[in-house]
This record gives sequence, structure tokens and C-alpha cells, in this order.
Amino acid sequence: MRRYAVALVGPVDADDSCQEAWSRIWRAWDEADPERRDAWAFRIVRNCCIDRRRRAKPVAELEEWRLPPVPGVDTVVIDRLEADAALDLLARLPVRLREALWLREVAGMSYAEIAEVQQVPIGTVMSRLHAGRRKVARELGREGR
Repeated sequence: MRRYAVALVGPVDADDSCQEAWSRIWRAWDEADPERRDAWAFRIVRNCCIDRRRRAKPVAELEEWRLPPVPGVDTVVIDRLEADAALDLLARLPVRLREALWLREVAGMSYAEIAEVQQVPIGTVMSRLHAGRRKVARELGREGR
């Protein structure tokens, strides 16, 4: 969830957002549907990130954040280079597309879970994923990969 928060608000605000989220999750744990706790918890993290961003006057637009390299990537150099390149491509996407792709590809959430986290219809999730993948494919084509 911290990596998700970093993808949304950057590394500086991610820790505080996650701490607030865990506090909210802990207080309401028994109220959540056990079948949907993952999406519920991610939505709380997302809301805490949004709340934190609204309270602070951002110096840079959210789209301008660069995602940090994911810790724990295999030590094989090729894998690391591919992961860094993927994060760089992901960082170039608009936040809505970036968030949808991250939740699907990194967190492994279903379309329904992503829809619940982003509070949008499943069709919107599908179109965001499609648009995000097309933009990434276009970028890869430009880079000759």
C-alpha cells in the first residue's frame, strides 16, 4: 500500500498518508466486508492521499512526480533496467491511467476492485487500462523496443 501511496503522492507524503490510512483501517476493520477488504483498504489509502494533497498546496502537479524505483527488485541487472524503464513509462501517464495500471499490474486487483478503489464504473476502469496500455505501447514504439 505504501508503494501505491508513493505512486499517487510521491515519497514525501506517502508515509503520512499511509499512517493515517492504517489508523482508519484499524478503527473500521470489523465494519468492512471480509470479501472486499483489499479494495476497501486501498480506497482508504487513496482517500488519505487525496486528503493530504488537498490540505497541502502542491508545488508541482501530481502528474509531474517521478515514481521511485521499487525496492526489492531482483538483483539481476537486466531485470532492474526493465523495472526502471517500466516505472519511467508509468510516470509519464496521467494520474488516472497510472493509478489504474498500477492497481491492475502491480497490486493484481480485478476490474471490480479497481472500480471500487477509484469509485468509477467498471467500464471506466476498462477504458483507462486500455488507454494506459496504448500510451505505454506507443512510447515503447518510439523508443524502439
